[in-house]
Amino acid sequence: MQFDVKGNPDYGHVDFVLDPGETVLVESGAMAYMSSHIELNSQCMGGFVQALLRKLLTSESLMMGEYTPAGKQGELSISPALPGQVLHKTMDGTRDLILQPGAFLACTPGIQLSPIFGGLRAIFSGEGLFFLEVSGKGELFYNAYGAVIEKEVNGSFVVDTGHVVGWEPQLEWTIEGMGNLFSTIFSGEGLVIKFNGKGKIWLQTRHVTGLVGWLTGYCR
Repeated sequence: MQFDVKGNPDYGHVDFVLDPGETVLVESGAMAYMSSHIELNSQCMGGFVQALLRKLLTSESLMMGEYTPAGKQGELSISPALPGQVLHKTMDGTRDLILQPGAFLACTPGIQLSPIFGGLRAIFSGEGLFFLEVSGKGELFYNAYGAVIEKEVNGSFVVDTGHVVGWEPQLEWTIEGMGNLFSTIFSGEGLVIKFNGKGKIWLQTRHVTGLVGWLTGYCR
């Protein structure tokens, strides 16, 4: 399988060249264009129960598109729903990754997606109660809204919940208020994720909730 991530950081997308028998699993609705002989099947990634849990807990698609060329090499291009950067990571089966809901774009077979509980405070963060834990072996593609900043945490680091794309699970994390109760409510910052330890986090330069709030002002 060959792939090329293009259009970053504004309008990222991925172009694939697939040999016969090679398969890519893609988030529902992300296919932009493809060769006519590529076959599409829908599947519940990880089985129906796991897919249903992801749908109910993280709002990810129940069904994934399974794209496989028949007989000869084929081309496939995919694009995320939001404008921004697309990232690629080769998962080796030894180090997992935690993603915000909605960040997953595509993967090769061998990758698993599991919802993990973010704590009761997460329900007030605007990002939902659950995150996605990515494990297994294969190629992973995920996306952000805006450009992505990679930070190496060594100690303590605080991030607005809406600006986190993903992080390495060896980092300890808690969802907290921004200072005292008064600051949390009236500062406009709301809840934040506080990371502790050593590892990488990926941040997005734009905030989907902020965009929704800005657009709402024009819809009244």
